[in-house]
Amino acid sequence: MIQASSMKDQANKAKAGKEKRAVSNKGATRLQKKKSIALTSLPSMLASSIPLWFVQTVFVIGLLAAGGWGLQQVRWGWPVEQVEVEGEFRYWQAQNLAKQLLWVKEQNFFSLDVRQVKYELEQLALIKSAQVKKVWPDTLLVKFKEDIPIAVWNNDALLNPVGEELLLPGSFNQTGLPKLSGPEQKTAQIMRQFQRFQSRLSAVDAVMVSLNMNAVGSWKIELENGWTIRLGRQQLEQRVERLIELLKILPQEKVAVVDLRYGKGAAIQWLPV
Repeated sequence: MIQASSMKDQANKAKAGKEKRAVSNKGATRLQKKKSIALTSLPSMLASSIPLWFVQTVFVIGLLAAGGWGLQQVRWGWPVEQVEVEGEFRYWQAQNLAKQLLWVKEQNFFSLDVRQVKYELEQLALIKSAQVKKVWPDTLLVKFKEDIPIAVWNNDALLNPVGEELLLPGSFNQTGLPKLSGPEQKTAQIMRQFQRFQSRLSAVDAVMVSLNMNAVGSWKIELENGWTIRLGRQQLEQRVERLIELLKILPQEKVAVVDLRYGKGAAIQWLPV
């Protein structure tokens, strides 16, 4: 009995020890290290928390702002650097025409108005037309076509083949051009008559140096050989044909004036001997 009681007491003591240790373990808390967050990981953490639509909007606004700045730079900072001149010139020289375009180099390539450039160039003497074109990235190409004067008009202008008045440049060399004169409103008529007369006179190698129609419509011709021809107002074609016959038979170096204002024949004024 004593032995059994002793064994029972030992068993109770062992059980009590286990319960004490269990209570002791239950009340203890193990310390754990806190995890640190690296600064380099912050952007990715923030990015993951920002909505995609917000990122896209900011990106588009940035592009628009950069594009607007770029356009302003292009608009105000892209000058014309070169001017090229093309054409066949008899009276103008290409370098002189280029000088007329120096002001263009102060203009912006994009905002330059080629229509205005064309208009101003076509106001120049003896320029019939100008084609103006921009050539990327910084060149202005101008193709000129000159007007062709074939006569001097009233000593202060020129005429082209259809009788249109042209500006007479101050430095223009008039040598070799016939001089036409008459009422201002008769330019086209006088040009046509000049061309008819000269066409017929060329058959006998006669060259007109002047043609005049006065206020009452009477015509006078001066030839290169020194003859003065009075045609009058009527039967002009027939009288020119008579003149051609006289040029064939008369000693040209002795004649001063041929007056054809008669129905037939002519009155001849000879040079003094």
